[in-house]
Amino acid sequence: MSDEGFAAPTPVERPHRLLTVCGGTNIGAERQKNQDTFVIAELESGRASRPCVHTEVWIQRPGLLMLVCDGMGGAAAGEVASRIATRSIKHHLEREGENVGQAPAHSLERAVQAANDAILEEAQAHPEERGMGTTCTAAIVSPDRLAVAQVGDSRAYLLRNGELRQLTRDQTVAEQLVQAGALAPEEVHRFPFRNVLSQALGTRGGVNAVLSDEELREGDRVLLCSDGLYGPVPDDSIAHILGASGDVAVAAEKLIAAAVSAGGSDDVTVVVAECGRLEREPPPPGADCER
Repeated sequence: MSDEGFAAPTPVERPHRLLTVCGGTNIGAERQKNQDTFVIAELESGRASRPCVHTEVWIQRPGLLMLVCDGMGGAAAGEVASRIATRSIKHHLEREGENVGQAPAHSLERAVQAANDAILEEAQAHPEERGMGTTCTAAIVSPDRLAVAQVGDSRAYLLRNGELRQLTRDQTVAEQLVQAGALAPEEVHRFPFRNVLSQALGTRGGVNAVLSDEELREGDRVLLCSDGLYGPVPDDSIAHILGASGDVAVAAEKLIAAAVSAGGSDDVTVVVAECGRLEREPPPPGADCER
């Protein structure tokens, strides 16, 4: 049969985004254990990075996982819960493979529920750990979108053109009262139960992760953090540090230092990512670098 009249198939476009990312954590002024955990991992290759170093990576779908968990439970092993959650979510998304790129927010939702189940199973097997739990704010950064799933009060922010916007809403008793009109926003810091969570992973059989989806643009900076940052450091200071620091590693270090110097007694964890240029063709080999 002649090929005349048949066009060659058009290759599927897989845009790439240059992403610069860094994470860091600090035990704070008063804690005996750091119950926070963070993960930065490429979902396609499985490569993970935890140190606070400047890392540049070209991402395509399914994208890059950024995750912050803040364990709770003291002697009931909050740090165990946060480690189980981060490991479970990463593995779940890696198993989903290319499906993650089709609907990242819903993949995150399934992964978060699987993490909740994993923590409950661990507590069932080890009674001494019952009562543990963790917050979870997980994001998938693809070349043009940011998907976020949140349980608890760890936050996600987007800095664009110098303006900081909170993408998540704290899942706390205080925030519920604010939304109901029973508590004024300016009264939250005096409210005695302001840190009581309305839900967390590992505390009950079902959780409802709150999902959000944002378009990404070149120059955007994304911040995930535990309450050890935004508790002692106001949003305007977070915005200034995040925007004024040219390198994301410097931004991460300065954000943590600001929380500690402000007297923050809690663990503080941050993950910062900056969106670079978007390319329609894959970059040449060796384009990834870490320094």
